[in-house]
Amino acid sequence: MEIPNDDELVRRAQEGDLDAFNKLVERYQVQMYNLAIRYIGDPFLAEDVTQEAFVAAWKALGSFRGGSFRSWLFRILINEAHDLRRRHVKRTPGSLDQILEELGEFPQMGDPHIGPEETAVSAATFKAIEKCIQKLPEEYKLVLLLVDVQGLSYDEVATALRLPLGTVKSRLFRGRCMLRELLKDSGEL
Repeated sequence: MEIPNDDELVRRAQEGDLDAFNKLVERYQVQMYNLAIRYIGDPFLAEDVTQEAFVAAWKALGSFRGGSFRSWLFRILINEAHDLRRRHVKRTPGSLDQILEELGEFPQMGDPHIGPEETAVSAATFKAIEKCIQKLPEEYKLVLLLVDVQGLSYDEVATALRLPLGTVKSRLFRGRCMLRELLKDSGEL
């Protein structure tokens, strides 16, 4: 059986097919949550923002006029995260390792044949990078997360953030440079 693409699922969902929309939710819920937790820093608020983003997407689905559905979803998620901040819910963003530790989860290291020493080095590297990403200014952090962590194309990021393509590229370049300097200064690597 052929798996329907986003365009087909969106078309069906716009016609009122809740199952089609649920398939879109299943397809993107992990990516949406991953961005939310890295952007907000709190796992429970990230869950709320992700859920609110999907509810808002369902309500606004009639206004979707094509293009990248994924970038449209990320735009909604970002708006929900900004709304959360505007409501003055002040939470200190923790590093991803603290969040994962609270949840009892650990990053996947990939190859099961990697030994404990390599795993420890990978975990330390992961922690240092996440800690430094949290220190980036918001506009650079968001572009870096969308491109380097979520894997969106420059065009998708430009659409999601409503920015010119050149601005996305320059913010990504500057964000990566800042991250590199933060990692050097931290001395953790």
